[in-house]
Amino acid sequence: MLGVVGTTTLACSPYELQTQQRRPARPTPSAAQVPAADPDVELATTVVAAERALLERIEATVGRHPRLERVLAPAREVHEEHVTLLEDAVPEGADSSDEETAATGPPSVEPGSVPADEPTEPGRVPQDRARALRDVAAAEDALALTAKQAAFAAESGAFARVLASLAAAAAQQSAVLRTTRVWGGRR
Repeated sequence: MLGVVGTTTLACSPYELQTQQRRPARPTPSAAQVPAADPDVELATTVVAAERALLERIEATVGRHPRLERVLAPAREVHEEHVTLLEDAVPEGADSSDEETAATGPPSVEPGSVPADEPTEPGRVPQDRARALRDVAAAEDALALTAKQAAFAAESGAFARVLASLAAAAAQQSAVLRTTRVWGGRR
């Protein structure tokens, strides 16, 4: 047995032994081995788009019903903070455009998982104040669901907790808006 090992060692030149010892411990990654974009960035992009769509809905509702300004101001403030927080998590260039968000609204969720009181089409605000407020509450529910689903899908535990807290904040805003009494009618 010793003769076989000795023969193998003698067959290698000192140069070959030196280069074998200097090889990198791991192979250099090829293009196929380089990981794709961080999936959490994609989640952040999705949730920030949903947050912006909700802010646009709030603005449109206040534009049509100025008396709802006071009622919707806390929700606006909360979601502006969320957008600021999420924009820090989304690298420049990975962000979805405001035009796309306005046209499509929050990202779609699985059928049957949207609350029964689904908001009207993005950009359309009901003439009735009470119905308009319920629409914002339903949009809050949809946002809460989007953020919750993103929290479950997040790879980073810390980011999952942030997304879960955003979902909780949207659910809380929905609960507050649903219990706020406004008299129907216009403006």
